[in-house]
Amino acid sequence: MRRFAAAIAITVSLVSTAFAQQGDLTAKSLEGVWKVTKVVKAGVANANPQPGLLIFTRDYYSATRVTANEARKQSPAPKDPAHLTDAEKIAFYNEWAGYGASAGTYEVRGNTIVNHNVVAKMVRGMTLTEEAIILKFDGNSFVARGKPGNPNSNRETTYTRIR
Repeated sequence: MRRFAAAIAITVSLVSTAFAQQGDLTAKSLEGVWKVTKVVKAGVANANPQPGLLIFTRDYYSATRVTANEARKQSPAPKDPAHLTDAEKIAFYNEWAGYGASAGTYEVRGNTIVNHNVVAKMVRGMTLTEEAIILKFDGNSFVARGKPGNPNSNRETTYTRIR
């Protein structure tokens, strides 16, 4: 019986610590530079994803990320930059397709980060408000997933603090 009571006490302690750490999520606690360290999409985990950085500073954020599964390939220099061939246009498209970027302001509402884009790689992203649910936060890493209806709502991304 004592072992059972001790096990319950330890479990309650671990659960309350996890909830307390989640409760520490504030705009101030996010300030810093975060690196993408793991991506889970459709149940498949990638523990060695392509580079990505997320920077939070007083009320502003910047996100840049290679979204492709493998390193991007540089397109060849065009023969005549003023008159690109169809093949050169496709090469440029392929170089940029697997890359995402946005920046703007952000706020924290409970366990949700709300990004108000000011600038983005894609024109349609320039005025988007995107929301990500923080599933886990411990001060040195966090796991985020886009809210349903938001971009990347089927992807869980782990970020690790690097500064």
